[in-house]
Amino acid sequence: MTRKLPLSVYYITLNEEERLPESLASVRGWVDEIIVVDSGSSDCTVDIAEQFGARVVYREWEGFASQKAYAASLCRNDWVLDLDADEVLSDELAANIRSLFSRPVSSDIAGFRMRWVLSQPDPRHPFRHDKTKKILRLYNRKKAVINAVADSNDDRPKVLDGEVRDLKGDVLHRTLISLEQMEKKYCQLSSEQARFLEATGRHISSGRLFVEFPLKFLKYYLLHRQILNGWFGLSVSITAANRNFMRLAKAKERQMLAEFARQDRASEVSVPPDQAAR
Repeated sequence: MTRKLPLSVYYITLNEEERLPESLASVRGWVDEIIVVDSGSSDCTVDIAEQFGARVVYREWEGFASQKAYAASLCRNDWVLDLDADEVLSDELAANIRSLFSRPVSSDIAGFRMRWVLSQPDPRHPFRHDKTKKILRLYNRKKAVINAVADSNDDRPKVLDGEVRDLKGDVLHRTLISLEQMEKKYCQLSSEQARFLEATGRHISSGRLFVEFPLKFLKYYLLHRQILNGWFGLSVSITAANRNFMRLAKAKERQMLAEFARQDRASEVSVPPDQAAR
């Protein structure tokens, strides 16, 4: 039997029965615990997680950052691995993590970055090329934390103390099932981001709206190399750019409606009671 490491893995889920099993399989058997915070799945997500030995906790959705911070707080180990349901550890990365925790980890280290790469489960899928990046997903909760801000999508841990090192191996991102799934996901994201922008009081100018879509389209299509994915890359770039545009448009709409409501309340207060009664 493989010795289990002093490491907790946590997920946040909602209707992930299709992608979650492969991710769970990549960590089952050698991590000390698996925590799944589910926000009300109507499919078999919860049953699948429990079959893999995960502890499942229900929590109403409050945004990515808040959900992940809560999931991390449930872990019994200081060292935690943050995974999404559509992320799978490569064999190389899993082996390097097991090797890392086969001996005490230096107290000077806050966490480890790993390469995050697109990897579609179906090799026939037209979405094959994307920009790779390194992300901090394995960290010590005493040295790095996720700020639990409601409706915030900034779910990356912030380092408080210690250094961050790179760990060889890939997190395989099984992100895209279909354009319909992507569109639904981005609609949710843009609404959450709009609520967050409104709550922070960030002003959205009309000029920014006019340049947001073309600039973001060029970013995804050229810098993220979606041009290499042909017609599908064009579709992805338009959908992603529209998500960025809609988060600002929705935020500006919410701000406008809130301002109208304030003006209405102010006008009601300014009318003398005897006149209001007539």
